[in-house]
Amino acid sequence: MKISERSFSAEQENILKKMFGEIAKPEIKTVSFRMKDVLVVTPFSSVYDMFVLMEEDFRKVSTSGKSFVQLRLDAQDTARKKSGNISLENIYSILSKTGKVRNPEILIQRECELIKKFSTARTCGKLLYNEAVRQKKKIIIVTEHIYPENIITEILEKCGYNGYPLVISEDFGEIQEKSGTEPSGLLHIGGNVVHDVEAPILKGSKALLLSPEIPLMVKSGRLRGFVQAQRLLEIDSPEYLALRCAFGLYAMYGFDVPQNKIPKSDFCNDPYMLGFIVFGTLSLIEDYRPETSFQREILSSLENNNKIIKGADDFKELYRKYFGEYDMKFSGCNLPLVFLENHSAPADRILLRSFISDGTYKNWSKNVTDPEILPVYARTVKKNAVSKIADKLFPVGTKVRTIADGILAKSHR
Repeated sequence: MKISERSFSAEQENILKKMFGEIAKPEIKTVSFRMKDVLVVTPFSSVYDMFVLMEEDFRKVSTSGKSFVQLRLDAQDTARKKSGNISLENIYSILSKTGKVRNPEILIQRECELIKKFSTARTCGKLLYNEAVRQKKKIIIVTEHIYPENIITEILEKCGYNGYPLVISEDFGEIQEKSGTEPSGLLHIGGNVVHDVEAPILKGSKALLLSPEIPLMVKSGRLRGFVQAQRLLEIDSPEYLALRCAFGLYAMYGFDVPQNKIPKSDFCNDPYMLGFIVFGTLSLIEDYRPETSFQREILSSLENNNKIIKGADDFKELYRKYFGEYDMKFSGCNLPLVFLENHSAPADRILLRSFISDGTYKNWSKNVTDPEILPVYARTVKKNAVSKIADKLFPVGTKVRTIADGILAKSHR
């Protein structure tokens, strides 16, 4: 099995076989799939990145000087507090007041257009879906989307999921009822431990966890946490959108099928993956000039590895496909290279060993240090007065602050 030219690892192949085996069990009559993160994904590292692309649309219908991204996120939070079953209409009803928006229908239409455009089938989810079809199982698709049902249906059809019942609910009891199958004959596949694993098992059904790609990418190594630490105050700004999108592509493309973190490697011990996120992201900076002589030698070694070049080429192709029409700034797109130069793990340095001189390689190994890393937030976090005081009392990087940041990050997932 392949995603482009990158073969699944033996571990990934084994995970797929086990999941296929669960679907094929004769006692399983119905398989329910979570739509979000399992059957359908987007090439963003966070949902708010799509909202950045709507800032210009927002300016045309608003007299507010505030950021659309924050207004949109705040409106969704407010709608959720008022009602558990939020909708796009609820969100924009709130946003039209807080954002001084006339004709919010224009923004609703634009957001629907963008979510349809960027939604794509998750390869692993599609393989599991196809296996359920092949095994002649009854199929149910489950979603809790804020978007209108016709938009959800169009997204599913675009991604190749046709003709199966759609259950818009978070209540697993309702999912069981709609399945028309005894609880023990229902297998549910989702990405949330509480809703997609614990709830089915407590109600007598089977469950498989297919972890979302973004957390898999973040946990695979130290790179994303390093970028968060390097650009803590700027990383959520529009100037860093291209870098965030690069991580979104990296997650979608490289962590489609789960795999465990490989010790002493931040790129899955795979030159293709290193090329994709390091060399590929760097290619966004036109006429990039190495900042050090050693960086120049690293770049030369990257250029001499065919698998690294293939990873970079695939990145460029995907970036053009999804984001080529948008005018983005490329701030921070050299940070993966900086990480490789200064903080690379032993297994990743070995990938370039044959292309670097003995003296340079020894100096490289001697001079690398452990990077400062921070928790990666799933959405923007506004700094209030308490946060600013915390910055002074517990500086970023101290043990107490790291623990606090970890708790805060979990609260925003």
